[in-house]
This record gives sequence, C-alpha cells and structure tokens, in this order.
Amino acid sequence: MTTLDKSDSKNHSTTTRLLDIVIPVHNDSHYLSNLLTSIFKQHLPPGWAFHVHVVDDGSQQPVHLDIPERYREAVSLIRLERNKGCSVARNRGAAAGSGEVILFLDADCSLAHEDVLALLLKQYVSGFDVCFGQMHASKADFWARYQNDLAKKRALKFLRGEQSIMTTIIFMVKRKNFESAGGFDETYHFGFEDRDLFLTLIKSGARFGLEPKAIVYHNDQLSLMSVTKKLYRSGAMSSAQFIKKHPEDYIKMPYSKADARYSNGGLMILAYFSKPILWPLVRITDWIIDRDLLPYFFLKKLVKYLSGLAYLQGTNVSKSAES
Repeated sequence: MTTLDKSDSKNHSTTTRLLDIVIPVHNDSHYLSNLLTSIFKQHLPPGWAFHVHVVDDGSQQPVHLDIPERYREAVSLIRLERNKGCSVARNRGAAAGSGEVILFLDADCSLAHEDVLALLLKQYVSGFDVCFGQMHASKADFWARYQNDLAKKRALKFLRGEQSIMTTIIFMVKRKNFESAGGFDETYHFGFEDRDLFLTLIKSGARFGLEPKAIVYHNDQLSLMSVTKKLYRSGAMSSAQFIKKHPEDYIKMPYSKADARYSNGGLMILAYFSKPILWPLVRITDWIIDRDLLPYFFLKKLVKYLSGLAYLQGTNVSKSAES
C-alpha cells in the first residue's frame, strides 16, 4: 500500500482510505512500465493510499514486474494460466483488493500528469459512485486524431445524458456498487462487457461523473485490421448476450443498425455481397492510412463503414448460430 501527496512521498500513519488499481494485461506488458511509472508519480489527497493489482491474463510470455524497491509492496501480480478475457481478469484483480474504491486502467495507457488520481478521487468524495477520466492519443497520425475525435464525441454524449457511452480505459467505481452489480459479466469475452456493467450500475441508481482533466494517454498503435477484428468478434460472440440482458438499450445504439438480426432484408444482401471483399478492403485501407494518401475526413468515413461491415458480418455468424 502506497500513499503519496504533493508535500511528502513517504507513508502516512493517518492513511485510512484505500484505492485499488486493477490493470489487466494480455500480451502487452511492454507498455506496463510506463503506466506503473505514471502511477507512482501521482499526488494523492491526504488520507488516501493505493495498491496496484496487475492481472496477467494468460499472456504467452508471463508478465514480470521490474519495480523500484520503495514501491514493491504497493504492487501485486496475479497470473491466470490461460486467457479468460478482460472481464475475468478485471474481476480477479478487484477481488484481490479491499479498497473502498476501484480504478480500472488499460495496460497500454499512462496517466498524463501527477494529479489524475486526485481529480478522480475528488469526484468520488463529492458523491459520485462512478467516475470517468478522458482518453487522449498524443501521436500525430490518423489513428490519434480518430481516437481523440471519438473521445470528444463520447464526452459530449455523456454530458447530454448518455452515461453508458464511456469506456473502461479509465474507470473508477465504488466497491460497494461494483460488487452489488456483480462485477463484470464473465460471459462476455470480446466486447460489450463495459457497456453492460455501466447500464447495470445506472439502473441500480449509481451516480456517474466525468472529470475531463483526468487524462490518460493511449499508447497503443492501432490498425484498421485490429479494430475491425474486435468488432467482428463482438458481433459474433458477445452481442447476443448483451441483447438478451439489455434489449431496449441495444435497439437505441448504433450497433443495432449494423446487426443482421435486425435486418428487413437489405442488411442480409449487404452481408452477402460484402463478405468476400471486406478483409481485402480492410488491408488496402490500412495501406492507404499508413501512407496518408487520402484526406482525413474521407478516411474517417471509410473506417466507419468498414467497421460497420465487420460488425455486420459478426452478427450474421451469430444469427446463423442462433437459428
């Protein structure tokens, strides 16, 4: 357990409140050092301490932590022998702690400045049960601009009342609320587990807050192939469970507009004709993006449509399995 504030980085005997930080890792441990370093630099409010729970979700190369001596007691490593998905990994990390509040972070991120945790805890202490920060990609390329546009769009929708729109990239929740909601639903392996939990918390009456100055840098290098494959798997493997639990919410989401199960015939025709050309188009578009050959606004539209087609193909697989 480590407690830090702006005036003193040593342990305080007056510490009474604990923040558990859960970081699931699957084959991306090379990012972990930057994230942990940014956590160790944080200025916590007086009376607060943190403990970090790194959960190795069956990485091909087991995670090894190289941590300065003074912080070793503040970090625990949990190893899952095989990959069970981020829902299981996050739940295992949360269950290993006892803090009154839990912060979930992605391994491929880092905290942007030294007051990120303090800003989130300020929101929590003021009465919010769930607190989100904001993501920022700092690279000067298409994917950074695309992610930043999405982050701004999510924040605007959140402020307009669509509270389930955020992600778990930087997500803090009161333990009591998290446990009452049953944690992350472990039947999800590829997508929708975050939206499912947020909706469950909303329906239970939890108060949601957003602190836009609590920024995390997203350090992963995206590609259209990686993005579309995740959407395909979400449609094929997780969407049915989400629809079963939240049918009225799903129909309001953009996903339903690219779902073969909600087709009046037109989507099925599109799914049939796009199936043989989708992945070649994705590879070609990745090549174009890498070489910056087209204007941003055109590429943004192209990424959106190809992402929708990937999800459509996944839901078509799910529909076939259900029938």
